[in-house]
Amino acid sequence: MTAINPARLKIQCVKLSELYSDPEQFIQGLHELFDFYAVRVRQTGIARTPLLLQSYQVSPPVLRALKQELIEPLYTQPSQGLILIDALWEQEWVETRALAVSLLGSIPPINPGSIFKRIKTWLSASKSDEIRSILTTRGVSRLSIENPEGVLNFFQELLSSPTKGNCQAVLFGLVPFAGDQNFDNLPRLYKLLDNILLVEEKGLIREILDILKILIKRSEQESLFFLERQLSTGYKPRIFRVARQILPCFSAQNQAALKETLKNYM
Repeated sequence: MTAINPARLKIQCVKLSELYSDPEQFIQGLHELFDFYAVRVRQTGIARTPLLLQSYQVSPPVLRALKQELIEPLYTQPSQGLILIDALWEQEWVETRALAVSLLGSIPPINPGSIFKRIKTWLSASKSDEIRSILTTRGVSRLSIENPEGVLNFFQELLSSPTKGNCQAVLFGLVPFAGDQNFDNLPRLYKLLDNILLVEEKGLIREILDILKILIKRSEQESLFFLERQLSTGYKPRIFRVARQILPCFSAQNQAALKETLKNYM
């Protein structure tokens, strides 16, 4: 791996950004940049899937520096940016797809539908946990600030086709909302989580626990009420496992209340 010299990296990224309007030449130069900073080229289980993506294993500062140089043209020429983003996604490399999603999440949301359409299409073709995660977090990062209800409506739309992949993607996407102290519409998050739990058993225990742990810190009583309501249905074995594993996150008093509810419905 070539050591990163900040001044040299900036020059390389500025030169590459000048090819913003020529996706073919940009991608050729991008591969040359990644090859220059590659640790090694290898197949990676970024998704632990039968279709593995190649990776240059470049250091994160390289991608950050390149994105920084692309922000201005992305803001001034967003339509051309979408063309470049699509071309980047077509390259089956970890770094090109990560860059595509990062740029999509930063593009001015003049037409949110075009952003959601890409995320939905890419999700349908992805077998990767990691890719699903960045699509519904980094891919909507700017929209989540400027149009949070639009993003949550999009998540609701994804759940109209409640595949395991879509449910997982939405669970990933809810985490930033739950952790944002400025976002106070927690009932909306509980409703989306409820929709996921209504779906037949699909696992995703880890992802469900991740969002619940954050919600408990935000509002322990609301989270307790949510779990008690879920347990009262009695026909979802998954929620019993979730409740047992999440117990330590509650106060002693609420642990006792949740244990009593578990005893009543088991």
